[in-house]
Amino acid sequence: MRKLIYIFSFLSLVGCSKDWLELDQPGNIDKPYFVDGETAFEAVIAAYDVQAWRNNIVGLWAVGSVMSDDAVKGGESNGDQQGMYDMMNFNATPQTDIPHWIWDDMYRLIARSNFAIDILVEEDVDGNKVLEMDEGNRTRFIAECRFLRAYAYFRLVRNFGGVMLYTSAEDDGTNHGEDISANKPRSTASEVYDQIVADLTYAEANLPATVALAEQGRATSGAAKGLLAKTYLYQENWGAAKSKSEEVINSGNYSLVPNYANVFSSGQQWGSEVIWSINMVEDLDGHWGEHEGSWLSIWFGDRDMGWGYGFKCPTEDFVQAFEPNDTRLEASVVFDGEMIPGTFGGAPHDFTGGSWNPPTGYMSQKYLIPDNERPITADCNGNIDYIFMRYADLLLIHAEASMELFLISSDPSDETDAKSSLALIRQRAGLSAYPDAATISSYKETYLLNHEELRAVVYHERRVELGLEHDRFYDLVRWGDASTVFQNFDHLGLTFGKTNFVQGCSELLPIPYYDIQSSNGLIEQNPCY
Repeated sequence: MRKLIYIFSFLSLVGCSKDWLELDQPGNIDKPYFVDGETAFEAVIAAYDVQAWRNNIVGLWAVGSVMSDDAVKGGESNGDQQGMYDMMNFNATPQTDIPHWIWDDMYRLIARSNFAIDILVEEDVDGNKVLEMDEGNRTRFIAECRFLRAYAYFRLVRNFGGVMLYTSAEDDGTNHGEDISANKPRSTASEVYDQIVADLTYAEANLPATVALAEQGRATSGAAKGLLAKTYLYQENWGAAKSKSEEVINSGNYSLVPNYANVFSSGQQWGSEVIWSINMVEDLDGHWGEHEGSWLSIWFGDRDMGWGYGFKCPTEDFVQAFEPNDTRLEASVVFDGEMIPGTFGGAPHDFTGGSWNPPTGYMSQKYLIPDNERPITADCNGNIDYIFMRYADLLLIHAEASMELFLISSDPSDETDAKSSLALIRQRAGLSAYPDAATISSYKETYLLNHEELRAVVYHERRVELGLEHDRFYDLVRWGDASTVFQNFDHLGLTFGKTNFVQGCSELLPIPYYDIQSSNGLIEQNPCY
């Protein structure tokens, strides 16, 4: 099988064309094309394709980190990516571009998933499937699309709360994923989560446990189980979250890679730790605006010293969160004057004399492509995969769910389970299996947030293990810690507007203005916008 990302990029019928998205009823026009399993697979690929879009990637990594205490926007100036700046300082409005990007991309993913499902399940008047194909492949394709639809709704409910639910391309009125919301009011967050659980339950039962190397990027039952465990975590269904994460852990299909830095290395990615990612390959053309290649390194790399735009700069608060000798710090943060072999011709980083220096004095190390691995062309085309879920996250989900069960029932087996998962994470980082009392007392989670010892350790480990990825803001919100953290945020005397966070308002993003307007009163805006 061809590399998935190349298929994504060059499908002429259902791939990346905005024109396709803007057809009033593309299903009625395009369905005659889909006549067998091969053409049906192209419809499935078109759904996967949405994950490779630049706007979606920026929306994921920028929101999760830049809206947290882990990072600030960076870039040339406040006006460089104004939308990201407004997200960072909690001044986003219904006209801000990044909420718009998230909303559009996720509904585009839902629309394409629904379209593919519809052609796969369509029956004639006699009850026979219209599309003749292998039934095993049909079931797998449906499961993949239901997984992708669940992922899209998970992203939407985390960012916007209850949203419009569509489970068929025939029920949205427009079929194009841009104004998909125009004819339907918002469902509750609980209803959205119920749909996510239903889709993932189907997906885990009907997806393969593993995929061949040539199919990397396609959904597996492990990915469905992992996202289901995470969904249960957000619902505070601790027992289900623990049970489902244990299914992933006990499957034997995943493990921590020995060297933490290798998870994010272009040369050693797609290892045993990756549960679901989108496989990216170098774009040999390198044209601006295309998306065959990865955007991660160029968006978050250093401007003056090499190949990058300098966004998502780590904060002092994030750097200070690491314990002494924690190997994850060097793998996460680039320091001023640091020498990185193979990077920028072997020259040390200099954050003092350039025109676009990181405003915090730090640059993100994760997903940095060194000189000796840089693409042939200079624009937005690296081969760094987009990792959406990895095994360490599942261990931490298991630890958190076990911790919460222990604090409810005092069952010592739950405490043991939490500490066992934490030990795997910490020992990979060169630390003791469990921190001593003095170390725990130094955690912000202890002295500022007043969490119980085990909860403080779990929360701390989620921060340093998954730092600068895409969960921190959402973790702070679901834990109820966001207001306290942001009101006490201080980066060497600077707040970067993070103290603008308003409890009861800033937890959710504004729904895009045009959707509110086009709904004729059906869609209610989130509070305070």
